[in-house]
Parts: sequence; C-alpha cells; structure tokens
Amino acid sequence: MAAAAYKPATIPGQRRPQRSKDLDFELMLAVTEVPAIAVAGVINGTPFERVAGVRSVIDKTLVTPNTYFPAASLSKPVFAWAVRDLVRKRKLDWDKPLQDYVDLGLSGNARWITAEHVLTHSSGLPNWRFQLDKPLTLDFVPGSKWQYSGEGIVLLQRVVEKIVGVPIATYMKESVLYPFGMRSSTFAWSPVLQANAVNGHDRRANPLERSMVFYERRNFDLTRKAGLNPASASYAQIVSAYEKAKTPALPVAIAPNMAGSLWTSAREYAMFLKRVLADTAANAGDYRERVQVNPRIAWTRGWGVDRTFRRPALFHWGDGPGFKNFAWVEPEKQTALVFLTNGDHGYQLYSAVFRQLLAEDPASLWWL
Repeated sequence: MAAAAYKPATIPGQRRPQRSKDLDFELMLAVTEVPAIAVAGVINGTPFERVAGVRSVIDKTLVTPNTYFPAASLSKPVFAWAVRDLVRKRKLDWDKPLQDYVDLGLSGNARWITAEHVLTHSSGLPNWRFQLDKPLTLDFVPGSKWQYSGEGIVLLQRVVEKIVGVPIATYMKESVLYPFGMRSSTFAWSPVLQANAVNGHDRRANPLERSMVFYERRNFDLTRKAGLNPASASYAQIVSAYEKAKTPALPVAIAPNMAGSLWTSAREYAMFLKRVLADTAANAGDYRERVQVNPRIAWTRGWGVDRTFRRPALFHWGDGPGFKNFAWVEPEKQTALVFLTNGDHGYQLYSAVFRQLLAEDPASLWWL
C-alpha cells in the first residue's frame, strides 16, 4: 500500500477559511456548550451586529445587543486609550518612571518601570501576585522582553488617578465611556447592573458559582460595608476598606480595576472599537509594534499586534471565570469586531465564528 502523501503544516494566514454568510449561531452554541454570544462592530466598513443565546441557563432570558458582559481583559485597551489621551495632553510621559509620579514602593530595577513598559507588557512584573507579604519583584529588566502583567496595569491606574485627581472609575466614565456613547458601560459593578447582565457558565454550560460575578459581588459588598461606592471611591479608599475587613488587598481582587473590571455590551464596546479604527489611521505611530512576542505576534501600547497578513491587525482577549471574549481591529479592511461569550468554552465558539465571518485564520487565534 502506498504511503499517504505528506501535507506540510499550514502556516497561519496561508489558508483562508470559506466565508459563511449564514452562520447557524444556535447550532454553534449547542455544539460548544456556551449559553450565549454577542458580536458587534464593522466588517469591511459595514456595520455588523448579531447575538444569540441566553443570559443564564436557569432563567433563559435572551441576550440582546445591550446585555451586559464582563469585558475581563478587554478592559485594558479602553484604559490604554485614556492613558494615550493623557500623554497627548502632556500630562503623562511614556518614558517617565511611574515611581516619579506616585510612591508605589518600587525599588531596584522596578523603580524604572514606565507607562510604556506597562502597556506593552514589558515591565518584568508577574501577571498577578497572591501573597501581599512578599515584595513585588521583577522577572527581567523592564523593556527587555514581553510578559503579560495585570499588576503593572494597576500600578499605572494609581498613577493616572493621582494625575487626574479623581477616582479612576469616575474619570473613565467622564473621559472615555460617556464621550464615546458608552453610557451604560462601567468599571464599577453593582447589583443593579446584574439585572441586565449575563451569568458565567463552565465548559458544559452549567452555572458557575465562582464566576466573575461572584468576585465582583464580593468586592462590592466589602466596599459598601465600609460606606464606599466603588463607582466613586479611590484606590486608596478601597484598599483601606479591605484592610478594615482584614481581607488581603490583592490588586487582582480590587475593583474598579483597569486590568479587568469593565462591564459593557457588544453594541457599546463596538463604539470604542470604531474609535480605535479611526485613530489607527490618524495616529499610526501610536500603534506600531514595540515588543516582539514571537514571529507572528508583537505588542503595542494596549494591544496585541497580529502580523499574519499583509498589514498588521490589533487584537486583545478577555478571559475570566465563566467568560471568554475577543476583540479584533484590522485597519486595512476597515474591520473591527468584539466577541463576547458567557461560558468557559467561549474561545472555541468565538474563534469558529471569527473564521467563518471574516474568512481569515490569524496567528492570534492559534496563539491564545
């Protein structure tokens, strides 16, 4: 019997899937066991919006384009916009050490971490720490390579709060969310919001008790018990509330948190992506790659850079217990989309939808 012909591995971007105009979202939800998906933005300059599924498998309320999802790490590009705006207004310098703005307790090489390092994930900091009694130490010299870090985002959050003189959630609402038309989005979760929000589910579409909602509620209850409103409290006030409750004030647990506490809808996040799409044309230099991750992936300020195709695209993901999200901005094709899901199997769903909608197979989906 003749041996089967050898087929070399496909290089990302080399093979382009067949575009499907009639996606069967209900079938895709059933196969991936994800209760819901919401997609919105523009494809080749044409508005696109599609949702399917339920907010929770328990009450089975249908998702709409205005249903709240936790953005998780899709919060970071929104915060990066606010930081970029402060730099353009000459209120913050990309290359000035954060420690020069606020005493963050940084020493050694960490003393030289800048906003540029934080937003390109080249600070050398770990993603998150889970023991406050240990010093925040670096894994490498700032600027020398890439490593994803939420800790760095929170340090920069404290600097921004100091510069603008108001609590961070208030500033984000007034400087980014409201001006962009994202009037229902917020970095400060509340029980009122949950009335029109999804719940998280595990990989088999079972309700997940300790989803992101669980941790948001715990943070809310702790801060309210201290007489604070998370939407108008400063970082220092929230840390104080944790200390009074004898609970470790871990940056990963505190909200508002610019690394991951944004709650938004597909329709409103698409408004943000359209602004990014326009800004890439007006200020292309701000989005050039700055730190290499691998041969196809790099990083710029606040975004991953996918170099699969002829022209680079921007991407980011959001990953939290019970939720998986993705955002894509491809300036050359005037395409910008957000994918929001409420299940731990969400990557399998949004990546399949992406490939069929855009007939593209970018390296970022292989890398995640």
